[in-house]
Amino acid sequence: MHKLLLSTSVGVFALLSVGAAKADELLTLQKDPKQWVSPTGDYANTRYSTLKQITTENVSKLAPAWSFSTGVLRGHEGAPLVLGDVMYIHTPFPNIVYALDLNHDGKILWKYEPKQDPAVVPVMCCDTVNRGLAYADGKIFLAQADTTLVALDAKSGKVVWSVKNGDSSKGQTSTAAPMSSRTRFSSASPAANSACAAISPPITSPTESWLGAAIPWGRTPTR
Repeated sequence: MHKLLLSTSVGVFALLSVGAAKADELLTLQKDPKQWVSPTGDYANTRYSTLKQITTENVSKLAPAWSFSTGVLRGHEGAPLVLGDVMYIHTPFPNIVYALDLNHDGKILWKYEPKQDPAVVPVMCCDTVNRGLAYADGKIFLAQADTTLVALDAKSGKVVWSVKNGDSSKGQTSTAAPMSSRTRFSSASPAANSACAAISPPITSPTESWLGAAIPWGRTPTR
């Protein structure tokens, strides 16, 4: 078992098995410019859209069609996800997730609001932000501030499973967006000047998890 490291912040890494078929689905969706199924758009983290309807010639003519307020008055970071006619948006603490109907001016299809201990807020290092959601296997993934990684049914918003990968009383919190790959699913979360790692259960249902010891920044990871 390796202790892990990697930035001046705590990194909590949740690794989940994903079948090749599910990964192929993501690759196909990422190639469709009308979809936005990962936090940064694609595995290259370009955050670039190939849509061509908005150009340098007409951008000055853009006007609001509708708006939506999350009701949370703190910093909002990370792009929403778009799958078909549904937009999934997230908020800073308490990490509410909304599914909005793009065909009906952002009508709320479902809302997920986790119950978290507010004591986690003063532990967070960079405001109470959350940097995004992820999609895989018909689920929306959220890394909550209290280090709970939760899988929500994309159609209903119901919790499919959840697993906790840290302890806020030890300075561990989650703010980063999860990211899926061909064989893994990861979520990194910064807090405090140390690092730790966790391996979470398979993406379909949780069966096991472990949390590595924190590594003070500047030290060499050891086995």
